[in-house]
Amino acid sequence: MRALLLTVAILLPPSVAAGSPSFVVAVAYSPHAPSVRMQLRADFVAVPITIQHEAKDPLKRFDQIENALRAISDRVKQQGDLSVRFGIVSLSPREPGKGYSSSYDASGGSAAQLYVLGALKPEATVFSLAKRIHQVVTAVPVADGTRVHLGNTALGVEDPERFRPQLLGLISKSVAETRKLLGASGPIDLEGLESPVAVMQVNESDVVVFINYRAKIQLKPA
Repeated sequence: MRALLLTVAILLPPSVAAGSPSFVVAVAYSPHAPSVRMQLRADFVAVPITIQHEAKDPLKRFDQIENALRAISDRVKQQGDLSVRFGIVSLSPREPGKGYSSSYDASGGSAAQLYVLGALKPEATVFSLAKRIHQVVTAVPVADGTRVHLGNTALGVEDPERFRPQLLGLISKSVAETRKLLGASGPIDLEGLESPVAVMQVNESDVVVFINYRAKIQLKPA
């Protein structure tokens, strides 16, 4: 018997979990998006915030980073339309060098991350939410030497695993149609169905959710 390997979904980089297992930040669009997927409006616009401090004394640096982190978090939580998810905290005792970057650097100085989320309601856009988040974050006073870097906007989905039953149904239908089209009567081996539901951004408001999987269909010899 001949074996035909059908790559039904190209393996893509994993989505980013933003401080909570139920919230996923979408990866950037890829032309290798799987054909079995669901397109839907994102739940949130997420802006990553990175906080650093240039103090040479590591204890002072840690304190100032924590103070800024708490101040920004508290200010955001006061807004009814915004929320916070905490991310990576990387504290290094090493003295920051002259090339100290304003972006997160896991190999060098100290930094803390959080995500500020804005609900993508029907009347909201990525532009209005990005502006709102920028206004709130930049209005928070921080100590001298503290650097607050606002990263690129991304779309997010709350609990993408809730779409698993629908995606599995679509995958089953797709495999059955492919098998019929090829006239295959041999067994089908599906791999990767246990993979997490991934999220990818497709435009300014929509994402696609999908499961990375592969199907191997055995064809009987002619």
